[in-house]
Amino acid sequence: MCVNCKIRCRMSSRILAPKMARADTLCSQSLLEAGERPLERPLGGEPGDVKTQFVTREGTYRLMTLSEYSRPNRVGYQTQGQTPPQVRVSLVTLPDQGERICFNHGRELYVYVYKGIKKAADLSKPLEKKVYKGTNPTCHDFNVASASNESVSLLIGFSTGQIQLIDPIKKELNKLFNEERLIDKSRVTCLRWVPGSRSLFLAAHASGQLYVYNEELPCGSAAPHYQPFKAGEGFSVSTCKTKSTRNPLFRWLLGNGSAINELAFSPNGSQLAIVSQDGLLRVFQYDSMELLGTARSYFGGLLCVAWSGDGRLIAVGGEDDLVTVYSMEQKRVVGRAQGHRSWVAAVAFDWFLEAESCYRLGSVGHDTQLCLWELPEDALTPSKPKVKRRSDPLQLVGTPACPRLDECPVLEPLVCKKIAHERLTALVFRPDCIITACQDGYVYTWARPPS
Repeated sequence: MCVNCKIRCRMSSRILAPKMARADTLCSQSLLEAGERPLERPLGGEPGDVKTQFVTREGTYRLMTLSEYSRPNRVGYQTQGQTPPQVRVSLVTLPDQGERICFNHGRELYVYVYKGIKKAADLSKPLEKKVYKGTNPTCHDFNVASASNESVSLLIGFSTGQIQLIDPIKKELNKLFNEERLIDKSRVTCLRWVPGSRSLFLAAHASGQLYVYNEELPCGSAAPHYQPFKAGEGFSVSTCKTKSTRNPLFRWLLGNGSAINELAFSPNGSQLAIVSQDGLLRVFQYDSMELLGTARSYFGGLLCVAWSGDGRLIAVGGEDDLVTVYSMEQKRVVGRAQGHRSWVAAVAFDWFLEAESCYRLGSVGHDTQLCLWELPEDALTPSKPKVKRRSDPLQLVGTPACPRLDECPVLEPLVCKKIAHERLTALVFRPDCIITACQDGYVYTWARPPS
């Protein structure tokens, strides 16, 4: 069935939205049957190379082939010689109307009703489809605090530095921040709404700067001037020097200007974890802007970060091919997980399987593998200290923030399976499924074992 519509964007000439593409008709076969049969669309590579199910102690996880989300015509995006931004996934639950899912691919961005494992994905009816000219969407985030059945706010960051705010339900909301790139000209790397706020959000950039915005306020017509507000070890915070309050409210500068790759608020919203290309995890008390702790990669940049459900642990992954676990209570690295053969692109704790005696942790990487790890409680107890060395402020390895591999527990994966032929970029745990995404623009749903 063909769907044709025009989406109007009140944006600069660099960002335009054309007609919607033709969509395929989906088969009406039950999802349970679909989960048992091979994929109709081969994932590429050698036959049988990619797994469509895997087994853990709680049972078998199965790929639900009719719960696959992608571009409506399922044709791969042509990159025109440039590496497209990483495919990201955002979800929001509406009070009485289920979930909405957003993902980007190349120059395009889609919002669908997410039907999970119960119904087939209908790719012919996206709630929103946008195709941008001269820039690519790089990240996005729904506002959980203000979401309702009639309205939901969605932030979108771009490779050229702008930030767009839309409402894929009402279709009336359309605002641009940093439209003329006067605040920051570098790529937007991560967007996060401040937990519990209907208007405040954070925008991280490849310049190593983090900005606090209020979506109800305008941006200035000239480049902002800043005055110092707070400074600490390896970071500084400034405010705008203006007669009237304008965006950005605050500017954070971390380290020497290395790109900020991702940030995540703790489950209670009080603390903020930030990972950057300089290989550092920094944890802040958000309201007071106090630095609470740091950890360092074994080498290379850190690309992703996630909190455990109880807020005690932080997991990070990056270019050292490791998943590193940091304890907020002990202010030290308590474990490193080995299993990936390339960069780790996304990490997440499975809050739904979190128990008092054990944590479940997942990661996906550029090696196309999904790894699951278990971190038992006894691994969090401090190990006996080795012979004390004289403190060296320039020492990078062999410290609580970056122990040597023989100085902390090394975790082996519970599961490590190749589930795609393009690098994996996103991982989300839901009550009844796991969601993964890969760089070719496909978002997959894995049904959990029956309880």
